[in-house]
Amino acid sequence: MAALQEAGESVRTLEAPAEGWLEIDTVVAAAEGCVSITAAVERPMNAWYPDLVRFADAVCAAAEITGATVLVPSGMYGFKVIYDVPLPPEPPPADANDRPCEPGRVRDQIEATYAQLADLSGNRVIVVRAGDTFGPGSLAWPAAEMVRAAAAGRRVPWPGHPGVGHAFTFVPDLARLGVRALLGAPLPKPALTAEEQEDPDRLPPSPLEVYALHGHLLADAAAWASALGAPGALRVPHTWIRARALWDAAYAKLPEVLYTWEGSIFLDDRRTRRWMPDFTETPLADAIRETLSAAKA
Repeated sequence: MAALQEAGESVRTLEAPAEGWLEIDTVVAAAEGCVSITAAVERPMNAWYPDLVRFADAVCAAAEITGATVLVPSGMYGFKVIYDVPLPPEPPPADANDRPCEPGRVRDQIEATYAQLADLSGNRVIVVRAGDTFGPGSLAWPAAEMVRAAAAGRRVPWPGHPGVGHAFTFVPDLARLGVRALLGAPLPKPALTAEEQEDPDRLPPSPLEVYALHGHLLADAAAWASALGAPGALRVPHTWIRARALWDAAYAKLPEVLYTWEGSIFLDDRRTRRWMPDFTETPLADAIRETLSAAKA
């Protein structure tokens, strides 16, 4: 909302009672007369299904009626697990060799819903993709817990191997990227080589317009603790997370995404930057200062 307003756009927000924002009629009514719909709702991971799936259905119904462009933030769960190599904005899908990941299946389902809208109704659908996120007011696990710990002067909880790097994207940067994409010309699809065109196993191109943001990738737990101004990192064993998931609903889906902490998974955003050469991310020190300030308020 702030990024749209800074760009001079008139913004209408959907404020509905509990469960109301999931109803098609409510979303359709809110979107009347709008040229774009930003489908950005942050929910705990255990509530992604069915909440975010229902919300995607409602947004698509509204977009089909209004012809609005849809802006959707999305993540990296459910793709092929490849460590330590920059992944394209649309990474390879997971296969039978990858571990089951329900949050990834939900992301797949949501993006398939929006792809159908773009393919069948012709709406422009923009996806801004990032890995884990942090920022003022963000609820995302585990960054929110790290920020709370750092703001209180405690060691930051680290659910990965201490020596493995991890990337976090500053939420306001992702918002600015989405607004730039929304107000700009569509991102052209990469040209296919002759060999790719003749490949019988090649998947058809996605109708989604996908922008990636690399985020801030630091080498290890100690580097992130230092950046946050914390006295160090506290290793959180995966066995502890799996045990807590047995009784704490907020942790129920976390064991399925722990693979993202066993190696570094991050995006290649060069295509985005070639299209928007003047786009810059907020320096890490400034992003952390803003985030901690909000956490202490």
